[in-house]
Amino acid sequence: MSRVSNYLRGLGLLALHFRAFDFSLLKGKRVAIVGPADSAYSTGLGEYIDGFDFVVRVNRAPYIVATGKSKVDIGTRTDILFHSFHENDESGGGILDFEMYKKQSLKYLINPRNNKAGIQMTFNFYKKYPVSQKVFTLPKKLHQLVCEPLDEFRPTIGYLALMSLLHSAFSELYITGFTFYKTDFGAGYRDHIKTKEAAKDFIKKVGVHDIDKEYNSFLAAFKTIDSSKITLDPVLFRIIQNEGIVKR
Repeated sequence: MSRVSNYLRGLGLLALHFRAFDFSLLKGKRVAIVGPADSAYSTGLGEYIDGFDFVVRVNRAPYIVATGKSKVDIGTRTDILFHSFHENDESGGGILDFEMYKKQSLKYLINPRNNKAGIQMTFNFYKKYPVSQKVFTLPKKLHQLVCEPLDEFRPTIGYLALMSLLHSAFSELYITGFTFYKTDFGAGYRDHIKTKEAAKDFIKKVGVHDIDKEYNSFLAAFKTIDSSKITLDPVLFRIIQNEGIVKR
């Protein structure tokens, strides 16, 4: 297929299938978000996670789920996937594998960056893959709201996923596997930068993210939300307890 044909096909699929995600779908729902940090492992809470109305994961996480090795800890479903649409394994989200996603009951695939660069990535996806696959992004105002505290830095996909959920009308939110690089990655996620030191060095070298700003933004948002509706895994609980925010 010619370059012009790819361009036109991508443009048509983008217009047909690319939409802002409707977060009202989460209103009154029990939502679990499972990040890549090691705090999600050695918990035995996989069945508990699978019991939520929606299970949310980030980037390469479905590959870990697919192995089945950690299902006792992180469960088996991926209802909502936030993905960077960078398909490299080193720093992106890995190959978009729709057969794998189908086995995990994926309902919504979200490229959350609602800006020129993010939309370009989705356009490139539609040029590459001739599929009628719905792809969602964050509503423009929500994207601006969660990105504003980061100034000129690019948000990580995990940050966008976590913060957008905090601003939704869930009935219950369980957060695990997010430690803002204060602990290591879980095994199999990014083994080439598994330790927190290696991950921080990599982020510093790339120079587009500011994890401290993301952490402070999360803390500020957490203060404004009814904490009785949110359950943190023990590691994240201890991290923010040291900030004097949670008392129980």
